[in-house]
Amino acid sequence: MPVARPSAPPVQDVARREGLAPALRLLLREHGPRSAPRGPSGFALLPEDWAAGCTVLRRYPLAGGPVVVVRDPRPAPEGGGGALDRSELLRLRLGVVEGLRDACVDHLAARPSGESTVLMQPMVKGQLAEALAQQLELSALLDSGTRPQGPFLRNVHGQITRNGRSLLRLLGAYGYLADGPGATAEASELLADIHDPVKEDR
Repeated sequence: MPVARPSAPPVQDVARREGLAPALRLLLREHGPRSAPRGPSGFALLPEDWAAGCTVLRRYPLAGGPVVVVRDPRPAPEGGGGALDRSELLRLRLGVVEGLRDACVDHLAARPSGESTVLMQPMVKGQLAEALAQQLELSALLDSGTRPQGPFLRNVHGQITRNGRSLLRLLGAYGYLADGPGATAEASELLADIHDPVKEDR
């Protein structure tokens, strides 16, 4: 059963309940489409309607709206285009895997298995409980006011990535459809790679 976090910060809650594109708009609201933060190589992940005039390298048709990968090798414009708020980026990615957990519960609860459902299988319940515990630990870390930096920040991103992948395995082939949960998880991972803290600090 999904666990509600009524006190979840806005970007985390939007990512969980509405999807990656709406959460990106919220995260980038201070920058706007023309000066959205880019990684050190000029790549950016944007809601598709923010990418007018950009060369689109990849498109993800996600629930909540499509997002695209673009590249602009020019220097970031003055007054904008700086690095994302790193803690908020973690919040967004955590919200994405929380949404993935919700999708797992809904999907597995609808799949019959004997006289019950796949969701009620002990192994499945154990894996979901482990994923939930990890998510709660990550939420507690961010709620503590800790602002991860450098390699520690990269490690937290890695924990979020591994959490999402463990949930995808529970979904089987469904998790890897082009417009399914796997695409959302992949776009979230790419967002972390674009804004890799070690690359940006060099």
